[in-house]
Amino acid sequence: MNSIHISYLDEVKSTNDFSIDLIKNNISFNGIVISDVQTEGRGRYGNKWISHKGNIFCSIYKEVKNHKDIYDAQFKSLRILKKYLLKSGIQNTIIKIKKPNDILVKYKKICGILVESIRYRKTLYLIVGIGLNLIQSPKIKYYKTTYANKYTKKKIEKLSFVNFIKQNINNF
Repeated sequence: MNSIHISYLDEVKSTNDFSIDLIKNNISFNGIVISDVQTEGRGRYGNKWISHKGNIFCSIYKEVKNHKDIYDAQFKSLRILKKYLLKSGIQNTIIKIKKPNDILVKYKKICGILVESIRYRKTLYLIVGIGLNLIQSPKIKYYKTTYANKYTKKKIEKLSFVNFIKQNINNF
């Protein structure tokens, strides 16, 4: 696998869209995009992902062999993110994966993913967008939300998250 390109941004419309632009502009084909603020984040079915500064907004993008890899990435991503939350000190008994794209803590949404793909120059690419409520959670009308640092003794830092993702990028 090629070296991992990491883009740290102050603000971006969408980390997934930025990842796609990196691919289509031949800048990078394997990497991570992370931003302090995301102004037009999205979820499934065009739902808006509400992005509060201080939370984690990132995308992982990489070349894949086929559409099965994209399908498999949905659940693999959730398992990897659950592993990160466990490693960060959140108890296993309160973390649940809610298919197809959420992680709940005490039945409240803490994390969501959006898996997308593009074909560029005959190569298939996977893009996994991740929104993790780290220091605060948005108020959503239809479901409850929470944030990770509420359940940990030691506060989770963005750098530890990025390092974990770098170490696990081949598992997505």
